[in-house]
Amino acid sequence: MKRNFKSVIMLLAAIAVSGVAGAQNTRTMDNNSQRVADTVKNGFQKIEDGVVSGYKAIENGVVKGYTAIQDGVVEGYTRISDAFVKKFLMRDGETLEQTKARIAREEEELHRQSQERVSASRQRAEEAGHKAKEHAEVNNK
Repeated sequence: MKRNFKSVIMLLAAIAVSGVAGAQNTRTMDNNSQRVADTVKNGFQKIEDGVVSGYKAIENGVVKGYTAIQDGVVEGYTRISDAFVKKFLMRDGETLEQTKARIAREEEELHRQSQERVSASRQRAEEAGHKAKEHAEVNNK
């Protein structure tokens, strides 16, 4: 019986020692897992930063390209417009700016006259409608 008791105590001692060692291994594994997780997180952050900076570079390139195209189109249109005004609309002694101002005034005047004609035409149509209505009422009596 002494031998069995001694064996049981040895077994319990071995279990206790292995439990302590296992707990230490678990802590070590947790620390290692945390280090791996931090390394992965930092790696993903670097990837994210790289992708974002790449997209920003693409965005800036597209905006610069669009701006350059826009400026070129506007400049080209202005040149064509100015050449047309000089060739066909400029009067002797006028500068380009004076010609453009005169054309703008003439265009505004034509627009005003057009509005007056439309207004007068509407008024005549309303008067004709009233006369037709009166005529129909007289004939129906």
